Amino acid sequence: MQSVETVDLSGLNPKQRDAVTLVGKSAVVFAGPGSGKTTVLTRRAAWLLSRGVPANRIMVVTFTRMAAQEMKQRLLKQTGSSTGMTIGTFHSVFLRLLRNSGVSIPRLAGEREQAGLIRELLIKSGRPADEEMISNTLSQIGYCKGNLILPERMKVKQEKKIAFRELFQEYQQVMEQRGIWDYDDILLRFHDLLRNNQPFQRRFVHILVDEFQDINRVQMETIRLLLPEGGCLFAVGDDDQSIYGFRGSDPGYMLDLPRTLPECTRIVLTINHRSTEPIIRIGQQLIAHNRFRQPKRVEGTGKVGAAPRWWEPEDEEDEAGKILDMLTDGVETAVLYRTSTQARAIIDALVRADIPFAVSPGDAAFYQRWQVADVLSYLKLANHPDDLDALVRVVNRPKRYLFGEEWLDGLQRISRERNFPLLQCLPQLKGLERYQTKYLERMVQQVTALKGCSPSAAVNRVRREIGYDSFLSAMAKDLGHDFQTLSEPVDELSIAAGAHGKIEDFLDHIEQVDRKVREQPPSPRVRLMTLHKSKGLEFDRVFLIGLHAMVLPHHRSLQVPDKMKSRAWEEERRLLYVGLTRARRELILSVSRTRQGKRVGPSPFLKEMGYTIQEEAPMVQPVSRSRPDPKQPQLRYVGESLTEGDTLLHSRWGEGAVIQVESLEGTAPGRKVTVRFGDEIHTLHYELSRQLGLLERGEGQ
Repeated sequence: MQSVETVDLSGLNPKQRDAVTLVGKSAVVFAGPGSGKTTVLTRRAAWLLSRGVPANRIMVVTFTRMAAQEMKQRLLKQTGSSTGMTIGTFHSVFLRLLRNSGVSIPRLAGEREQAGLIRELLIKSGRPADEEMISNTLSQIGYCKGNLILPERMKVKQEKKIAFRELFQEYQQVMEQRGIWDYDDILLRFHDLLRNNQPFQRRFVHILVDEFQDINRVQMETIRLLLPEGGCLFAVGDDDQSIYGFRGSDPGYMLDLPRTLPECTRIVLTINHRSTEPIIRIGQQLIAHNRFRQPKRVEGTGKVGAAPRWWEPEDEEDEAGKILDMLTDGVETAVLYRTSTQARAIIDALVRADIPFAVSPGDAAFYQRWQVADVLSYLKLANHPDDLDALVRVVNRPKRYLFGEEWLDGLQRISRERNFPLLQCLPQLKGLERYQTKYLERMVQQVTALKGCSPSAAVNRVRREIGYDSFLSAMAKDLGHDFQTLSEPVDELSIAAGAHGKIEDFLDHIEQVDRKVREQPPSPRVRLMTLHKSKGLEFDRVFLIGLHAMVLPHHRSLQVPDKMKSRAWEEERRLLYVGLTRARRELILSVSRTRQGKRVGPSPFLKEMGYTIQEEAPMVQPVSRSRPDPKQPQLRYVGESLTEGDTLLHSRWGEGAVIQVESLEGTAPGRKVTVRFGDEIHTLHYELSRQLGLLERGEGQ
C-alpha cells in the first residue's frame, strides 16, 4: 500500500490539488477545456488508494473505451497497479456487474446488426431506409431508452410520432424474439436490478465519473442507486461542453449535484493549458451568453498567438480551395462542420488534389444519401440504359405505378429478344394500362434526353422536368417531414455537379471519393469531422467552416416546443464552443456568402463573439456586445418598422413584398408577416427569421 507522500501531486495547480485531495465529501469538478480533468481524475483514484481505500471499493466510470484504457495506463504508472479497481465505460462496468449477480446475458447486437434491423423495419413501413434515416431512428431509440421511455409509456398524438412509437415497439419485439440486447438494454436491465433489490449498494464507497456533463437519466439514477449512504461521488466534466441532448444528456444533472447530494463541494478548474490566449478569449466571449451554466472565467497560461482569422469566401468551393492553399505547410489540421453534408466540398477538393485525409465513413457518405443516389441513378441510366439497379431504384420516383417485381423478368426477356436496352423496353411490358405506358414512355424520353447534358444541367432536369423535387415534396407531406431537410442533399448535389463537364467524369469522381475514403492513411495530418465528433480532441490548427444561419444553430435543433427553445439555442452555442476550443495555436472561422447556390446570412453566434461581417472587407471588426433577453434573443428586432409593401430578402426565396403584418403574443411574441415571393406566398415569424439570418430588409428600409 502506498503512503500519501508517494502520490505524485507535482505540477498540479491549487484547484487541481484541492480536487485530488478532497477528504470525506462528494465533489463536482467543473473542468474547462484543456484544464487537465483526466490528470485530476487519475490522481484522485491514486490518492484514494494511498489513503487506504481498498481498490475493490472504488469505481471509475468513463464514456469511451479509449478513456478507460488511458485511465488504466495512467494508474499503472502512478501506483504500479490498477488491479482490483472497477474501471470502464458505463456499459462495460454494468455488464460485468450484471454477470457477477447471476443475470444471464444474451448476445449483444452491434451497430451493424442494429442498423440492419432498423433498415428492415423502415422498408417494411414504406419509409426511406438510407444511412441518415437509420442513424436518426437509432438515435431516437437511444434517447428514449436513456430517459427510461419505452414504447408502452409513450403518449403521442402526431402521426410522425405514432409511426416512430410503432417502429420502436416492433424493434423491441424483434430483439426479444431473436434473444438479443442492444447496448442501451445493459443500462436499463442494470437499473431495474438495482431498483428491485440493490445487491451492489455499499460495495463502492467512491464512485468517480468522467465527462459527467454527458450523463442521461438512466445513468444518473443508476449512480444514485449505487452510491451508499456516506459514499462519495467525484463527478468531473464541463457543462459548457454538453452537446448530446439528442441522446438524452442533460447538463442539469451536473449543475444540480451540489443541491441534490449532501455535502457536495463545487470545484472549478479554470486554467486552459491547451490554447493560446486569443483563442481562449473568443471562446469565453461566446459561451458567456449561455445562462444555464456554472459561471467560470477560463484563463490561459500566457501562450501567445495570432488572433482567430475570419474568412468570407464566395461559396463552398471557394472555401475548400482556400483551405487547400493552407495545407502545404504540413501543420496538423482539423476541418470541423455542423452537418456531414458540409463535408462534401472539402472532400471533393482533397480527392481532386490527391491530398491524404481522414474522415468517418458516415461523414463521407454524401453520395450514398438516398436522395443523392436517386438522382445519380437517373444520370447512370442516361449513360448506361441497361443498369438494372439504377432502373429499379427510380422507376417509381416519382410514381409511375409499376409496382411489385413480376415485371422484372418480363423486361429482361424483352430486352434479350429485341436486343434493346432495359430502359427502352419499359413501355413494351405486357399487361400495362394505358396510363402506365404513358408514364413509362415519358420516362424513357426524359432519361434519354439527359445524355450529353452537363452533370449540372442533368441534375436540374431530373429535379424540375422529371419531377424529383415534386416527389420529395409529396414525401415530406406524407411522412410529416420538412421539405427543406429532404431536399438539402439534392441542393448540395447540384453544386457538386457544377465542377464537372461530363456525366462520365462526375460518376468517375464519385467512385474515386469512395475509394479514397476506404483507403484512408493511418496517421493523416488532415482530419475532417463534425463538431460533435471533435469533442475531446485537439489540433494545432482548426478550420470551422459553413458558419451560416440555420446551420448553426441548426434549424432542426430549434424544432422544439417554445419552452425548450432557449435550451436548444444554448446547446447549439455549446457545440460551437467545443469547436473553438479544439484549437491549440491557429483558428480560422469561415462563412461563405452563398450556400448551395443561395445567398445566406452568418450564424447569429458570430456577433456574440464580437465580430460583424463587413460587406466590402473580408476581415471582421469588433462590435459592441448587446445583451438581449437570453430566452427570447429574437426580440432585438421588435423595434424595426414593418408595413405592407416593404421589401424583404429571404435566403431561400429571394426578394418579396410584405402583404400583411399581425402581432403575435404568447411564448414567442413578435410579428407574423405574410410575404409574396414571386408566385408563392409564405408566412414567417419576422423577429425569429431575422435572428436566424433568414430575412434581410430591402435597401432604404
